[in-house]
Formats: sequence, structure tokens, C-alpha cells
Amino acid sequence: MTRFILYFFLLAMVFFAYLMSQNIIKSISGNIKSINWIQMDATLLNASIKITQGSTSSSNRTRHTYYAPQISYKYNFNSIACIGSKVAWVEGGDDGPLKELAYNFKYHFKYKIPIKVFVNPDKPCESVVDRAIHWSKLTSMGIILIIVILFACGIVYLLIKTSKR
Repeated sequence: MTRFILYFFLLAMVFFAYLMSQNIIKSISGNIKSINWIQMDATLLNASIKITQGSTSSSNRTRHTYYAPQISYKYNFNSIACIGSKVAWVEGGDDGPLKELAYNFKYHFKYKIPIKVFVNPDKPCESVVDRAIHWSKLTSMGIILIIVILFACGIVYLLIKTSKR
């Protein structure tokens, strides 16, 4: 019965590690993939900020606010009209660079200032506004991923040790 529980936790940890690593890989590979994309002007169709509040303790004394830009924009690439909404390779928000970007989009939308987008020349309607890797988001995911991997290694060690009996 104990081995079954250990296998279950190992499987859950491998699945969780897979999900976490996908976000990290998506951000880095998206940045590399879009290196040769063409930068061009786009017109904002809308710009809003999704504000999420959370706490790090059960007493809710330490509260954090995260800001995620939500936009849609249109551009023409070789006489093809496209509409996009991708801000960055990893979705979500923070209280740093993405917050600044969100308010920047609101300003550009209010005063009808074009924004810069990166367009895939092979698939013209595939675009992204911010190609940067947001290390603040990836660092926390990376730390959680390392902890999960260490726990999984501990479970594998326990499984090997119990199988020798």
C-alpha cells in the first residue's frame, strides 16, 4: 500500500513538473522563434488591465496585486488584415514589467498611438507584442519546479530503498 501511494505521488509530481516546464519552455522558445519576426506598427482596438489580488498567508496580511495587460490590435501585413491579442509568450501578470506595459497600453489606446508588434512573416496573422522573457515569472516557476523535482527524486529513492527489502 505504501508503494502505491509513493507511485501515485511520483506520478502527480512528474505531471506537475511537466506542466511547469511547459511554461518555461514556451517563454524561452517563443523568444527564440520570434527573433527574425518583422516589427511593425499596430492600432490598438482595446486595452484593459486585469487586476488580481492574492495573499501569501492564511491571515491575508501580506497581499499582492498582479496586473495583466489585455489588449487586441490590428495591423496589415502585405495587404493581409490581421487582428492579434498576444501580449507575451507566457500569459499572466506581475507587479513589475507587465504592470508598466499594461498602463503603457492604456495610454497608447487613449491617445491613439500605434504600438509595435512582431509579426511572423511565414504566418502573417501570428504576432506578439512583447518578446522579452519575463524572468520574474519564470524564476518563481523555476524554484517550484526544482522543489517538485527534488521531492520526486526523494520518492524515487524511497521506492528503490523499499524494493530492496
